[in-house]
Amino acid sequence: MSRVVVTGLAYATSLGFNHDDHEPALREGRSGAAPIRRFASAGFKNSTGGECDERRLDALLETRWPARRLRGLHVDTRLILWAVAGALDDARLAPKSPLPAGLGTTLEGFWQGEQWYEQHTRATHARVPPRRLLNVGAGGQLASIAELLELTFDPSFISNACATGVSAIGRLFRRIRRGACETGIAGGYDCLSRFIHLGFDSLGALSPRACSPFDKDRSGFFLGDGAGVLVLESLDSARRRGATIHGEIIGYGESVDAYHQTHPEPQGLGIARAIAQCLESAEIRPEEVDYINAHGTATPANDAAEARGIVAALGEVAGRKVPVSSTKALVGHTLGAAGAVEECFCLLALERGFLPPQANLTEQDPACPVNLVRRPEGSPRIAMNNSLGFGGANGVLLTRRWDGEDA
Repeated sequence: MSRVVVTGLAYATSLGFNHDDHEPALREGRSGAAPIRRFASAGFKNSTGGECDERRLDALLETRWPARRLRGLHVDTRLILWAVAGALDDARLAPKSPLPAGLGTTLEGFWQGEQWYEQHTRATHARVPPRRLLNVGAGGQLASIAELLELTFDPSFISNACATGVSAIGRLFRRIRRGACETGIAGGYDCLSRFIHLGFDSLGALSPRACSPFDKDRSGFFLGDGAGVLVLESLDSARRRGATIHGEIIGYGESVDAYHQTHPEPQGLGIARAIAQCLESAEIRPEEVDYINAHGTATPANDAAEARGIVAALGEVAGRKVPVSSTKALVGHTLGAAGAVEECFCLLALERGFLPPQANLTEQDPACPVNLVRRPEGSPRIAMNNSLGFGGANGVLLTRRWDGEDA
């Protein structure tokens, strides 16, 4: 089996772009939540969201393409375009076509569809041409990206609820590990839209208060923009290229609760199976895990089930000892992007030697028996990234700090 390393990455959230923007916010517990500007939120229980800086995003894109080439691409397509291009640039990779691409999304270009529909209801067919819907589907978005990058992709689209980002990375990891390909890109993206905000608001999952995972008085999350893309590569390929290595992915596990469409299995048995599978694939003992970036949505059912699943999978000693935090307190729930963005947070913590503290924690819920990070001190070597989703989807990645080829 091939060892699989990360040689490029790019990610964006409401906190900014890439490591330098995110590190101080994660260390300090600074949230990107703010009043929603993208659409009218009057009448919702929650009017807070985590929107990316669209002006800065456009400025970054326009250093590479003239504005006329980007016309017609809305924020969701622009986010994933920037992330794909940035990850390839970071890897200093001039890929051969077709490049394997595993992209995860739950909404695709839904915001663009909303925009078209709103314009269509106010105008005639002639004034709002249907071609504006080309980037509503993930395939159309990837086609636009391929055209701009002058690159052909071998695409795989993943939609696995809120475990989507982790699933996309995990599937490509498995392909490279078994020798089916040497290099590829994987990640996830989604952006805040009125429809999805309305859906979660009606479910009562959005909190008018600060998002406080694992807290006794937690009441939900806020939604946010997100995109994260990694270049995964076999170690042999990275060595031949003399590539800079951000970290090594060493394990992946997945499972389905088969319990309920919107609630996790209460004892965390599904996420426990995914964690156990991930540890087995990595040949890692539970006590070797140094940090867990939890799914942690700050909803009562999710946090308690995930915490119990961690303890069940790692054992009473390791499960209650390993440092845990949920960075959704800072960037919100980015849906299909969540697992990919949080994988980038794990790589950030491993590369720069710190533990992201659990933000907005006042009093830990006894029903969540895990060791929550209170201060950023620490130097983790192995990080676990958990993602859970509707329908009982679970995905887990294990990543090791790059200390050299013999690690």
